[in-house]
Amino acid sequence: MLSKLEPVDTTTLHARVYQQLRKALMSGMLKPGEAVTLRGVSAALGTSVMPVREAVRRLVAERALEMPTGRSLRVPLMSVAKYEELTGLRVMLEGEAAALAAAHATPAEIDELAELDKRVARGVRARDYSAMLAANEEFHFAVYAAGRNDLLTSMIENLWLQGGPYLGLLLDDPAARKHYTDHSRHQEVIDALRRRDRRGARAALAADIREAARLFKGHIAGRLASLPQG
Repeated sequence: MLSKLEPVDTTTLHARVYQQLRKALMSGMLKPGEAVTLRGVSAALGTSVMPVREAVRRLVAERALEMPTGRSLRVPLMSVAKYEELTGLRVMLEGEAAALAAAHATPAEIDELAELDKRVARGVRARDYSAMLAANEEFHFAVYAAGRNDLLTSMIENLWLQGGPYLGLLLDDPAARKHYTDHSRHQEVIDALRRRDRRGARAALAADIREAARLFKGHIAGRLASLPQG
């Protein structure tokens, strides 16, 4: 009779809340400087405050969130200098992950990347920028997963935790939307993977990151300075 029992989900509620908040940060759902309460987050997730508080403490330790008070949280504001530092690390780590993908990606994985890039294009055409950002994130992490280096991917995720909230601000700017409309760098990555061209994959991925970073510095810095600092 016991053979008919199904395995239970052993993931703790704290871990599930943590993953949901990570996803919200990486996708730009939470905006820089925007304060929300622990009770508001727990209500949105349908949980008690305790697992939210535990997850937030973990994200504070990872520098993805800060707690101005014991009952509220917010995404830390970031200076242009800090963003440049973050960009440099992303170029180094994500470029290496793309190079590894050129060596290890299967034909099926490369085909899946092409499908994800089509989803990016569909989001752009529909002006559904939330869907576009989600597909863009899936594309990037599918590349990194194909590199077969879990530790490197984990390090990249931590960088996205800090930079992700700024994606929403970028998309408020017409020049930034144009960058995502012209997502040819993705195709360059795909082509490099098909050729097993590690150098080409690294260069295309790095160019994609740098182009978005230039838009941040050119069009968003002033807006960040105007956000509440308290």
